[in-house]
Amino acid sequence: MQKRHPHNPNLTLIEGTEWNGLPLLRKHSPYIEQYLEQILETMRRSVDRYRRTTALRIDLRIPVDSITPDSDVISRFFASLQAKINAHQLRKARFEQRVHSCELRYIWVRERNTAHHRHYHCCLFLNGDAYRHLGSFIKQEEQESTRNMANRIRSAWASALGYSWEESQGLVNYTRRGIYRVDANSPSLWGSYSGLFKRLSYFAKARTKVFGSGKNNFGCSRR
Repeated sequence: MQKRHPHNPNLTLIEGTEWNGLPLLRKHSPYIEQYLEQILETMRRSVDRYRRTTALRIDLRIPVDSITPDSDVISRFFASLQAKINAHQLRKARFEQRVHSCELRYIWVRERNTAHHRHYHCCLFLNGDAYRHLGSFIKQEEQESTRNMANRIRSAWASALGYSWEESQGLVNYTRRGIYRVDANSPSLWGSYSGLFKRLSYFAKARTKVFGSGKNNFGCSRR
């Protein structure tokens, strides 16, 4: 069943636990169909580019007592993270280590479940031959803050907010079972692909989206 979104008639709401043959999370209906379409397209582009893709589910929190950041904060985060990935690739090349290219792709959704709990849900898509793990969440030395993907992510979010490393403590949540690996050459491709889509269908749920503020609720990489 389809109907128009009451706060944005350009968006279509769908009910149910399946969409175009793909599973949806049972308890979060209705879903915004246009967001589901963009999630699927971003997944397709990621796996077409990197036959082995690593997908990371993370949450980015806005400090409760901070001034609301401008609408470009999420764009700054992705730009900063790509720059850190590029720098890591250059360091590997200087040490004559094998380097796999990694063009970051992503999906994000902005939500607010209470007036004081603003956050972004994100999924990052990486070349699975280059990055398979987050690494340790604990930074030992300041100069080590970008030595693994977990710390690159935290450092990029701190940079986007204009925060120091110390101020960013607790602002990135690496979600439970948040690492997905999709191998286009594997016989289990459909299971991993549909499982990831089902997890990401959460991004398309209509509830907790904020309309009328002039800010986008949802976005994804364009390439």
